[in-house]
Amino acid sequence: MPSDRVPVDRGEIAYRLQGQGPPLVLLSTLSGTWVRQVPVLRRHFTLLTYDLRGFGDSPSADGFPDNAGHADDLARLLDALGFPTAAVVGLSHGGLVAQHFAGRHGDRLSGLGLVSTIAAPRRSTVLFLRMLKGFLDRDDVAGFWEVLRSFLFSAANFDKLLAREGALREAMFNQYTAGALLSIYGQALTHDATGWLGGVDCPTLVVGGREDMLFPPWQTEELAALVPGSKLVLLPAAHVPPVEVPADFNHLVVDFFGGAP
Repeated sequence: MPSDRVPVDRGEIAYRLQGQGPPLVLLSTLSGTWVRQVPVLRRHFTLLTYDLRGFGDSPSADGFPDNAGHADDLARLLDALGFPTAAVVGLSHGGLVAQHFAGRHGDRLSGLGLVSTIAAPRRSTVLFLRMLKGFLDRDDVAGFWEVLRSFLFSAANFDKLLAREGALREAMFNQYTAGALLSIYGQALTHDATGWLGGVDCPTLVVGGREDMLFPPWQTEELAALVPGSKLVLLPAAHVPPVEVPADFNHLVVDFFGGAP
């Protein structure tokens, strides 16, 4: 589907706006990640998906912004589209950006969803992220993918999703270079939102995968404990519940964020 564009400082944002209802932003590095959410959620929300600046179809004049810069880009995008507030659901890297958005633009949030993400990396996660970063430091994207894909999906669904690997790579992986991935994983290693998550005062949904080895359930529980009044849900999945268990995930989002009936 063709995208529209909004100029932002040092680049452009390629976005898609679909459906009717309360505004909901699905935030990930690449909008194609949400291929199994859009057909359902656009029936309940005014649904905004977009590529982060520097990734996919959103060009950047100064390389890859830091996650605070990505959060400011989202605020500018909402301004351009005329949305004073929106619910924002961030997945993985998008969840890190969503945390920065909550810290810098919390008054713009009608709701917050943090999916397969962390408040700060702990020892086991640091070790795993450093291993992945080692492949990228050597410009070995193929080796990086071979390791990462083993951790993306749960054992119960691995064979089924591996059969769709070509489509998944096209939607989620083939657009990444080593430099793009280094930006994501390098920032994940230094991310720390523990100082501001306690100030989040909108309804917040925290979702993790019961079998996520990258960001294991205890880190999801730690994240939820930092956000006052948040709802914690662990789904039968590994690192990407929206891909692995889309029906469960979509139902959860509609129920929590109150989409149009």
